[in-house]
Amino acid sequence: MTNNILKGRSAAFALSFFYFCHYATLGIIFPFAGYFFKESGFTGTEIGFYLAIFPIAKFTITNHWTNLFARAKNKHLFIAICILISSTSLVPLAFTNNRLMVGILLVLFAFSRAGIIPVMDSIAISMDEKIPYGRLRLFGSIGFIITSITAGYMMDTFGIYAFIWTFMTAGLLSILPSLMMDFSVEALKPTARADRKLTPELVVFFTGLTIYLASMAFLSNFFNIKVAEAGFSQSWAGYMWAIGVVSEIFFLYNQEKVLKIFSVKTLITVSMLLGGIRYLVTGYTDSLVVLCVFSAFHGFAYGTFHTGVMRYIRLYVPDRIKLKAQSMYSGVGFGLGSIAGSAVSGIIYDIGGLQSVFTTAFTICVFAAAVIYLFTGKKEAHS
Repeated sequence: MTNNILKGRSAAFALSFFYFCHYATLGIIFPFAGYFFKESGFTGTEIGFYLAIFPIAKFTITNHWTNLFARAKNKHLFIAICILISSTSLVPLAFTNNRLMVGILLVLFAFSRAGIIPVMDSIAISMDEKIPYGRLRLFGSIGFIITSITAGYMMDTFGIYAFIWTFMTAGLLSILPSLMMDFSVEALKPTARADRKLTPELVVFFTGLTIYLASMAFLSNFFNIKVAEAGFSQSWAGYMWAIGVVSEIFFLYNQEKVLKIFSVKTLITVSMLLGGIRYLVTGYTDSLVVLCVFSAFHGFAYGTFHTGVMRYIRLYVPDRIKLKAQSMYSGVGFGLGSIAGSAVSGIIYDIGGLQSVFTTAFTICVFAAAVIYLFTGKKEAHS
């Protein structure tokens, strides 16, 4: 019994450490990649093309990545090599801005890390009964906040190439906890292709998630523009994003209390609707106070939503396809959802402006919530 407790604590430490380091890299990439390329002399069109590589890779390669991982004889070596490649793949950008080479490096970066989070989330939800998933995942949000603040300071102090070195450092650190992981959980074992087929209900579930996640691209692409048009600085935009992530951390920490109030399906549905309300209010207000207050709704729009999805996968998805389910959530949901959301939101902005962008995002959330509530969560899985 003592050994099991120590093993559980070791696994929890490794996952928390990994989430912290991995999401710390995202706290560098997401806010500052566009700025880095702009300062390096790239055009807006080129920046848009290069940044589109990330969601395209998620959509096209995640499922294949996780299948290769499940069949790997030495899983620790496999994932360590992938982290090493993704962490160092941006280093040549300090020495070249050759357009073809940059594209190749970004493809290498995106493809090498595409399936890492589905694997780690599979381990985390396998421990969910002993250690709530949210308590582990919140360290990722903390890492994101820390690096999104420190990376900006480092770039202001040491120049734009600090973007590369801070990213590389955080990425390489995540190799250490990956070597401590127990990859023997049932969800990570290889299965026959016929056994990985999703049920019709799960297809509907992931369709609903993808529709909803498309709405997040509306926010990420146009929120800072909204703040600027309302007459406030980008510093205030940064504070609002920070408010959202702090709210996310609060709900991740209190996962079990939230799940005692709502069923999993209801939690996902309510989270989608509250996320939609945030979008609608954002589109129709220029008040600094209101924008700050409703930024806290990110705790629902992503925090409780993500917790609900993880619990849904644990309860309603058989072990043999849990890894595929994680791959679908990451690859199709965040990948295809981001691609579609970015394309549609840009068109709507050109046609109708910011209010139309956020009204459409609200409508998408309502539709996705209806799909999830009416057509999913009928029967728990039996592995």
